[in-house]
Amino acid sequence: MAFSDHQMHAVEVTERVCSVFSLVGTAFIITTFLSDKSFHKPINRLVFFAAWGNILSNVATLISISGVRLGLNGSLCQFQAFLIQWYALSTSKTKESSCS
Repeated sequence: MAFSDHQMHAVEVTERVCSVFSLVGTAFIITTFLSDKSFHKPINRLVFFAAWGNILSNVATLISISGVRLGLNGSLCQFQAFLIQWYALSTSKTKESSCS
């Protein structure tokens, strides 16, 4: 059963809204880490560096299906695939993108 256009639009909007919330949280993490030296402990440093990967992963989810709409061999789709391959967490052993 395929999704309707309305359902696909709802999924796309939800994906982008959640990505924005994640970016706000990431900005809070980075600002907090940089604002006070007492946060410069090893575990906080790990979270700080992971936040940068989260930013790049969220850029890929903000692109959503715009890359695919512009063409599977287009530069936006390829850039999104790169971000997903390198920065998005995967629960499976192999990572696949929609552009591969």
